[in-house]
Amino acid sequence: MFKNIMQLAWVTTDVRQAVKQFQEGQGIENIAIFDGFTLSTAEGGEVVIDVALAYVGDMQFEIIQPVSGEVDLYRRHLPADPTEYALRFHHICSRLDSIEEYEQVLSDYRKRGVTVEVDGSFGEGGRFFYADTRGLVDHYQEYVYRDDATKEFLNTLPRN
Repeated sequence: MFKNIMQLAWVTTDVRQAVKQFQEGQGIENIAIFDGFTLSTAEGGEVVIDVALAYVGDMQFEIIQPVSGEVDLYRRHLPADPTEYALRFHHICSRLDSIEEYEQVLSDYRKRGVTVEVDGSFGEGGRFFYADTRGLVDHYQEYVYRDDATKEFLNTLPRN
């Protein structure tokens, strides 16, 4: 599960306030914000989020504010009242190095009866899924296979 960890992620009701909190409270000064970031699900739906991204060393930090579409995965960790500010830890993300490895890990989770919340895609061939490992380790586990276009995009993110 914890092989090739590349990202720590939080969900929030206000991405800009959360970014300010990370900047002032954690000293992560350079953080990029992307509004209306859209991902596709395997079932043909979409996930729309406002997302803040930055690196601290080799570790990527992600802050997600759910906007629309299939975002229950994120919203269920937040207060029912969207005007109430919250910032909560959500998941760890591990990198998978081939689409074959991605399919194998996804299949393994399903065979073990672990719920896969979202199986989606981005870029020109990137894939991601969230395994509901909250009962085991109190957070979701995300896995991602990054295509070349996604790797190029990630290389443009701020470094701290």
